Amino acid sequence: MYVPFHQKYRPQTFAELVGQDAIATTLTNAITSQQIAPAYLFAGSRGTGKTSSARILAKSLNCLSSNKPTATPCGKCEVCRAITSGNSLDVIEIDAASHTGVENIREIIDRAQFAPVQCRYKVYAIDEVHGLSSAAMNALLKTLEEPPKQVVFVLATTDPQRVLSTIISRCQRFDFRRIALDEMVKHLRQIATLENINITDAALTLVSQIARGGLRDAESLLDQLSLLSGEITVEQVWDLVGAVPERDLMEMLDAVAGNHPETLIDRTRQLMERGREPLTILQDLTGFYRDLLIAKTAPSRSDLVACTSTTWQQLCEVASRWDVDKILAGQDYLRASEAQVKNTNVPHLWLEVTMIVLLSVGNKLTVNNTTAVKVSSPTRSASSDVWEKTLKQLPLSTKTLLQQHGKLVALESGTATVKVSSEALKNKVPIEHLEMALSKTVGTKTTLQLIC
Repeated sequence: MYVPFHQKYRPQTFAELVGQDAIATTLTNAITSQQIAPAYLFAGSRGTGKTSSARILAKSLNCLSSNKPTATPCGKCEVCRAITSGNSLDVIEIDAASHTGVENIREIIDRAQFAPVQCRYKVYAIDEVHGLSSAAMNALLKTLEEPPKQVVFVLATTDPQRVLSTIISRCQRFDFRRIALDEMVKHLRQIATLENINITDAALTLVSQIARGGLRDAESLLDQLSLLSGEITVEQVWDLVGAVPERDLMEMLDAVAGNHPETLIDRTRQLMERGREPLTILQDLTGFYRDLLIAKTAPSRSDLVACTSTTWQQLCEVASRWDVDKILAGQDYLRASEAQVKNTNVPHLWLEVTMIVLLSVGNKLTVNNTTAVKVSSPTRSASSDVWEKTLKQLPLSTKTLLQQHGKLVALESGTATVKVSSEALKNKVPIEHLEMALSKTVGTKTTLQLIC
């Protein structure tokens, strides 16, 4: 039967725990010196070893290869095998997300009063303990205040802020950090060697960076990549996760830096033709701006960014030519545009509009005095009314474009002045259709003048 990598290579002893040396050492010393606490709290993000550590602790307390708790459980005795398979009568794993009620905790409390059947200690491992109701937490608190002998509680959570402070104060707390990049790469290379997976070092590093410190995510991604034939490269990793390759993001960033709207639109359309969703493109570019900000402010911290060394060097080069305000302005604009792209019926259109406007974001735009228009004629309410009636006559795509990025600022002497948000948008506005709609609305022939 096939076993996924994250289960097949789950650590069985504290020595095998990846990236949590301080925690492994502390728990090992506690077991060796027989200083067993009645309750432990394991806090940290997903995939950092909390549940695995709870199982290792349970095996260390109950392994039959020793007549007392041992820091090196054998993994072969009846108790160790039962804990590994989840079939032990005395080691109970509970998912608090699906057992949130006080009656579930009361059942645990009642059972905890009985002596262990097979093991030295009864171990209750409660995962996602922050999901318990307030009443359930208070019921658990009473048990932690006066814990039964030979019972150990291990509480695991990804959100310790939601756990009662009175519960935390009665536990020994261990904070699991995200796995360091070099440790994760080393671990994945060991798996790749054992499984005969032909993957480049750059691709393996990228897998580790995408996982962002979550070892289980990295192992699952490597598991998927192992099904590919031939040598696994960086491009295949990007394709599998469905993200925009960093090479394309870099080309888009270069187009923005060089103010090349045609190149930017071409790259955007090519990505959509290759199956990337408009929202995914926008979100990935937003994330790339975050990477650019790190390259600007912390050029020595490439470990904080999920990209290859070549792309990091290119990011640093672009960052050296941009100031922080421009990067932040672009990132804020892209993030604000996500709602429009997500909710519109024509996301591809709005993505292209977003890319065009992005070119002007962060730049100081000046308006030539010869094209300045005095805004005086209609009142604000009258102007809005004319503009709304005009937009209703236009196709949906044009209407949506002008609602967001256009405004009627003047209407006098048969000339309507419409202001758009950037010079590049002028080419997107169908002038003849808009002039016809304006003429129909005001009842006389009207000429259109576009400004930005």
